[in-house]
Amino acid sequence: MSKKLIYNVAHVTADPEIQLLNRLGGLFTASLSLSENIEAMLSATSQMVQFDAATVFLLNEGSRELTACATYPHKDEVPHIAHFVLGDGILGYAVEQLETLNIADATLDPRFKILDQSRSPRSLMVQPLATPQRVVGAMTISRQRVDPFTELDVAILKVITNQAAIAIDNGRLYEQLQAHLSELETANAQIAEVSRLKSEFLANMSHELRTPLNAILGFSELLRDDIAGKFTEKQRQDSLANIHNSGRHLLSLINDVLDLTKIEAGRMDLVYEEFGVDSGVREVLNVVRSLAVKKDIEISSSVEPSDVLLIADKNKFKQILYNLLSNAIKFTPPTGKVVLEATVPDKVLTLAIKDSGIGIPKELQHKIFGAFYQVQSASNREYPGTGLGLALTKKLVELHGGTIDFDSVQGEGTTFTVRLPLRPGPSKHNRVLVVEDNPSNLDLARMVLEGNGLTVDTAATGLEGLEKARHLRPDLILMDMQLPGVDGLAVTRQLKADPATADIKVVALTANALKGSEEEAIAAGCSGYIAKPIELKKFMLQVTNFLEKE
Repeated sequence: MSKKLIYNVAHVTADPEIQLLNRLGGLFTASLSLSENIEAMLSATSQMVQFDAATVFLLNEGSRELTACATYPHKDEVPHIAHFVLGDGILGYAVEQLETLNIADATLDPRFKILDQSRSPRSLMVQPLATPQRVVGAMTISRQRVDPFTELDVAILKVITNQAAIAIDNGRLYEQLQAHLSELETANAQIAEVSRLKSEFLANMSHELRTPLNAILGFSELLRDDIAGKFTEKQRQDSLANIHNSGRHLLSLINDVLDLTKIEAGRMDLVYEEFGVDSGVREVLNVVRSLAVKKDIEISSSVEPSDVLLIADKNKFKQILYNLLSNAIKFTPPTGKVVLEATVPDKVLTLAIKDSGIGIPKELQHKIFGAFYQVQSASNREYPGTGLGLALTKKLVELHGGTIDFDSVQGEGTTFTVRLPLRPGPSKHNRVLVVEDNPSNLDLARMVLEGNGLTVDTAATGLEGLEKARHLRPDLILMDMQLPGVDGLAVTRQLKADPATADIKVVALTANALKGSEEEAIAAGCSGYIAKPIELKKFMLQVTNFLEKE
């Protein structure tokens, strides 16, 4: 008679370890939270295997680095855990090989990475976390004494981590998806805000364009058709002045829009020159003073030291000042004050434009440098404008390597502070190849250029220049036109005919003062012409302009 094997089902299902394993699958699939799944894995392991410490490492997205993200039972230990890379130490080896390691004494293992000796584990188990699609990370459990883990401990840890790896990977993917959704929502909100601002800009722009156009058309019609009867000479001159001023205002609006478009497209070129800050300030004040007089606003300025020199685009510098000063006058009530102070702390030109105007509400201050933005909406505008002035000013300041910020109290006034380097900083385009056969001229050019922070390569012949241009891909080539053998014109033509070097700017550098030599160099493909003997200050400004020019 055969024996029947009888299983005590009630006993099996009542066993807490078996119950825990049965629940694990449902626990991991029930949550998409990365932290909850990691915590469940650590908690389950602690109930089934005895250990002193456990750590979960995750493989960083797009790298080979393993970073600790959770510890047990002491959760505050994470900052003290070292980073590992695949193949580095016991942990890195186990994850790279996807191999479970059960080590009786980790300190005797040649792969052991010595860290803080007081925290060193003795018996150690490393279990990689992986799904069929990817490596997720690893879990380590350790004992601070030599007490090896059993084969049953290894089997239990594998069961837990196999289920947990998929849940943890899903949790990471879910977190990434949530982050992308958040970014998408932010982007959509930004798009909607930009669309709203552009719509408001078009409404404002329409108003700003119609106002001068109305004056131009109205006064020109009066002059042409004598609708208002015979004009006196004074009336005729006043009408012509209105037409002229409206035309200039219209041109200014169009130029602002075009300038902003150029800057955002990366096509705005700065033409550097050295000039006195005081003269630039006075020129702008002469223009805006009439605006201040109309509102009985007191306007004053100071430049200390009075002889300070600035290397910048003078027209753009004046545009920055004009925008800020005209803004200050526009938002300052009659009989108010506007002050411009220029100082030079630490070789940085600091311009402070202060007004006693209406100020900017605190909740709106983060918006004022946005293109098309105005403190007042189109429906309640008291002050005219398109909302481009400050956006354009900020871009122009940043093009010069400077910064602009402000401090404002509603009802008390605003101070805008512009900081500009006295000399342009190192260009992002800073590699220059000088092709020159005269050793003295070559040394002079190299000393000046390197002294101003540029990387300089040299060539003594046209053929050497061709080879170095193709190999080094400089940002600018200073080409002597009268080279032995293959002359500079021929080298330039070859460079421009080769797609690999056609976009490199070439500037003619020659003592030939004959009429037509500049035109010949331009026709060969040169971007410009610098005559010898070079004037050192002017030479560096010319080189800087060619480097910055797109």
